Amino acid sequence: MNNFLSKLVKSSSGVLTSRILGLVRDVAIAAFFGSSKFTDAFFMAYAIPNLFRALFAEGALSSAFVPIMSDKMHRSPDNAYKYLTDLILVLTFFTLSITAVFIIFSDYAVLLFIPGYLNDPEVIAAASHMLRIVMPYLVIVSICGLLSGYLHVIGSYYIPLSSTAVLNVSMIVSAFLGGYFGGSVTYLAWGALIGGVLQLIYILIYSLIKGFRINRKNRIDKMVKKTFKLIIPSIGGVGINQLNFTIGRIIASFLSTGSISYLYYASRLFQFPLGVFSIAFSTVSLSEISNSYSRNDLNNVNKLIDKSVLAIIMVIVPASLGMFFLSNEICSLIFEYKIFSSKDTFATASALRMYTIGLICYSFVNLFTRVYHSVKDTLTPVKFAFVSFLANIAFILIFINFMGHSGIALASSISAGINAVLLYTGIKYYTFSIKKYKRTVLKIFTSSLLMLIFLLSLKNAGIHVLIIIGLSVCVYFLSLYMFRVSIRQVLK
Repeated sequence: MNNFLSKLVKSSSGVLTSRILGLVRDVAIAAFFGSSKFTDAFFMAYAIPNLFRALFAEGALSSAFVPIMSDKMHRSPDNAYKYLTDLILVLTFFTLSITAVFIIFSDYAVLLFIPGYLNDPEVIAAASHMLRIVMPYLVIVSICGLLSGYLHVIGSYYIPLSSTAVLNVSMIVSAFLGGYFGGSVTYLAWGALIGGVLQLIYILIYSLIKGFRINRKNRIDKMVKKTFKLIIPSIGGVGINQLNFTIGRIIASFLSTGSISYLYYASRLFQFPLGVFSIAFSTVSLSEISNSYSRNDLNNVNKLIDKSVLAIIMVIVPASLGMFFLSNEICSLIFEYKIFSSKDTFATASALRMYTIGLICYSFVNLFTRVYHSVKDTLTPVKFAFVSFLANIAFILIFINFMGHSGIALASSISAGINAVLLYTGIKYYTFSIKKYKRTVLKIFTSSLLMLIFLLSLKNAGIHVLIIIGLSVCVYFLSLYMFRVSIRQVLK
């Protein structure tokens, strides 16, 4: 199997394992806790360490760290292990400091994130208590992020990308326990913390098996300081992208009870294909492009970006169409159990449709941002992300007046589109080879249209959504086969 395709399959498989269990987790949470002011409180409390996780574990730090780690591994693995060990120590100190601040001032912190509940002390107290429980997860997951980056550099993708499956299993158990012993959402907070510890053990053991050795000789590696210098602008870029979601939820706290929960459930569904495919493409591309760039192989760099763009189009276009037109049926199938009502399903589905509009834009933002990071340019994405952030706020203020929480989702999608266009046009050394691939792209869009027509005919006939999805996938890939387009061909 082609090397890039092989790594992509391993990467997608790892994310798929985690995302499936994440979906089960969300089904359990929806069934036992539904959408209430207390689920709003938990989702916002849990969002705070996850906001920082996106900066330190999955985004800014890993994007700055992977190219440097790749260079060091090519020159001297021992020096690379020393660099990684020092980075873990410095990051642990830094994240512990942030965690301590948020634990001490938890009452004030939650007010920043759910100001709409200012006059409900019961919700504020619950959110503050849960924040104190989940905040240490930041330290744990940041270390996991560094170890995952190391494994990506050496070509190991499944284990690091599936590691959050351990977290999800812990939260699934906690949801069942919470539902069985009285319905307290606090169980979910403890499940997140315990799951984080298990996740770290899981990935640390595998990292040691794959060769990592703790190395604390001499002074701290000078490249640690350079890494954090690279991180500062990168934090701005990744942080602003995350703030687009966070700002939306903050504003949602002023809307009807459950709005934060509806946005959470909808975003989890739309992030399923985003995580399984788009982030997998971007993760593989970052390490592969970094390796090619360190060898000064610009031809291969452009080829790798082309592969990722085509792969995203091939998977995300049909996924977006299916998710948009089957949003009600999907939300009902996945969430409508026990106390999660048909009203909750309708509200979640309306947000899902708006998020789905921007699914391909989010995919390209993930990819193009990592392209910049792979060549150690962490400043340019910040500029574009800031423009996107301002656009997001402006669109939220426009759409929220007549679309409610769904307007927040639509604003996020449009701002992602603006960001994607800016990022693409800003890559001076790359232009997608439209002349070379226009026939392939046209065939993909034609196959997607045929699939949509088939999907809508089955939907109007009242066929069960699982059958519709299964048959529509078959029709799509059969159409690609008839047009002589295959994943192997696209990624060869």
